[in-house]
Formats: sequence, structure tokens, C-alpha cells
Amino acid sequence: MRILHTGDWHVGKTLHRRQRLDEVEAALAEVIAIAREQEVDLTLVCGDVFDQFAPSAQAEHIVYRALVGLHEAGGSVLVIPGNHDNAKRFEAIERLSEAAGIHIVPHPRRPDQGGLVEVTSRDGATVAQVAALPWVPERMLVDAEAMMGLEEDPNKAYAEQLPRLLHALCEPFEAGKVHLLAGHVFVGGSRVGGGERELTIGELFAIAPQALPVTPQYIALGHVHRPQAVASALVPARYCGSLLQLDFGEREQDKGVVLIDVEPGRPAQVTTVGLTSGRRLRDVSGTLDELAELDVDSDTYLRVVLRCAGPSPGLADEVRELLPNALLVRLEYERAEGTLEPEAGRRLSPRELFAAYYQGRHGVPADERLTILFDQLLEEVTGEAA
Repeated sequence: MRILHTGDWHVGKTLHRRQRLDEVEAALAEVIAIAREQEVDLTLVCGDVFDQFAPSAQAEHIVYRALVGLHEAGGSVLVIPGNHDNAKRFEAIERLSEAAGIHIVPHPRRPDQGGLVEVTSRDGATVAQVAALPWVPERMLVDAEAMMGLEEDPNKAYAEQLPRLLHALCEPFEAGKVHLLAGHVFVGGSRVGGGERELTIGELFAIAPQALPVTPQYIALGHVHRPQAVASALVPARYCGSLLQLDFGEREQDKGVVLIDVEPGRPAQVTTVGLTSGRRLRDVSGTLDELAELDVDSDTYLRVVLRCAGPSPGLADEVRELLPNALLVRLEYERAEGTLEPEAGRRLSPRELFAAYYQGRHGVPADERLTILFDQLLEEVTGEAA
């Protein structure tokens, strides 16, 4: 069988107010083309399909069209939600998706109740068993263990308990079939991409690589945006990574999908296929004159550090005139030292506090027009003149 492993689409995610739906749609079209050209038997979509719990209609259109496109490319499709996804939304379309040939496992389930999915290769010669574990929130772990028939151990932390679910899902694997595990989990030691939610990649959630089951021939993971093999895992295990460079922390990463060729009882052969869709992200710095001389691709989004003598009205606008794709502009200059003492602050009027804050933050007095605007806003809010 040939399996395509993808995930972390984050459809609907913006980057500093820039919508990126056209980019992710192009990347998904590229994934579908790979599935068709490579004659894939099964596509695993390992979570964080959407970026928000309540995605827009346009984001849903892109996702559902892509899932149908992957199925029409010739193979089965299996989807698990991630921590960004609303599992109940996936549960609502589960039966409808089945009619379209797309398998969804919205919640942790016992192997005999949908947690172990069987799919057949396109030629009908090979059967794969996929143990599927979507994201398990900490508050739901005990319920998931009880559902799986595991005895609760209140002394064990999340990262120690979760592997028990993975092992329980893989336990019924049958000889003569391809064995796969698809999960949206965080494995300790993995290098994060830069755009993940910090709350879900800390030590609390970090399961040990050695705690992953050894019975799957391949472990397909979602959650971490940097594409990588899981170090110290006892069987081939990979994070496919995100489809796009989602954040400037991912600006140096090349994105792609994973192809796995595997037969029952034999080691899996793993390769990666790069994606070219989506804007690149880049950091640049310099004076206005130096920025004007930069050779920058017109499709690249920029994070700019402007070296200057000090703040001045309109500086950021000048940078954006030179570099229209500058999403962030930060000024770099020598700042005055010193902070306002708390006791002194209590004796100052709101206008004086604002002036002291601005001076301390920017190293120069606030512009008169800015001070007048502050006075107007203060009067609007409090009804009192400054």
C-alpha cells in the first residue's frame, strides 16, 4: 500500500491580519495532485484541519472540497481532529462523510467501536488497520481511559497516561494486514515549528518517544509544525508538518507531505515530497536607504527591523511604501534609560502619565498631535478634560 500523510492545514489562519485562504487552497490542490500522481491508496489527515473552533463558510468549503478531492484521486481518506478543531463539528458530518468515502474519527473510541479503521488498497489486495487517536484534552483523558476499559491511575500525569490509549488502540492489530497509527499528540524532544499554541506543547503533554507503541509499521503524527522524524522512536514515526509557513518562526522551514510504502509484516519505506505553494516568510533589517536596495520577491511576506535615529511619525508607512508586503515593522534605535517610580506615578495626571510612558518607551517626547489625540480620547471616555 501507498499512504500519504498530511495534517496541520490550519485553514482560516491569518498572519497579522492577512488572509491566506488562497495560499492554503493552492497547497491543498498540490497535495491532491500528489495523491493522484503517486496513486495513493490512503490519505491520513492528522488534525488541526481548521485553525478555529468556528471556521468560516469559506474555510469549510476549502476543507470539504479538498477531502473529496483526495478521495476522488483514488484512495481512502481518514481524518482525525486536532486541538484547534471542534470535534463536535466533525462528529456532525461523520455519517455524511462516510457516504463520500471519507472516514472521520472525531473522538477517542474503542478499537471495536470505530477507533480502529480498516481500509482496502485500490487493487483490493491489501487491508490496512489504522489506530486513530484525535487530540485528547486534559480534562477528557480520564473519560477516554474509562471508555477504553483502562483502570484509572490518579497518580499518573497526562504524558504517562496517554500512551496507554495508544497501546490499547493498537492491541487488536491482526497478522497479514498493514498496521498504522495516526495521532494528534506531542512527543517529547520534538522541535516545534514556531506557530503552535504553547499551552499544548509543554512538558505536561510531552509523551516519551520510547512510550509510543512498537506494533505499528508507521506512526503518522500531527500537532508540531516543523516536519521531522521522531528521534528515539522504536518504529518509523514522523510529523508531516504544516502545509504553509504559518508564522515567522517557521520562515526557514520547507513544507511537504510524507509518502509511505508498506506491505504486511515488512518495514515501511518513507519518503517526503516538498510543496511549493504558499508565500515564503522572511526577516529583513536595515536603514531606509538599505531597505530600498533590497532584492525581495514580490510574493514574500516580510518582518522588518528599521534601524533609525529615533521614532518619527510615518516611518512605518515609509517602510511599507518601499516594501508593500511588510507585515510587521519594528524600529531599532538607542533608547533613553530610566523608569518612572511608582510613587511618582501616583502624583501625575493622566496626560503626564501618558507623556512619561511615551518618553520611557520611545526615548523622545510624544508628538503634540498625539498628545492632543490622547486628550480627546480621555475626555470621550471619562467626560473630563485633561
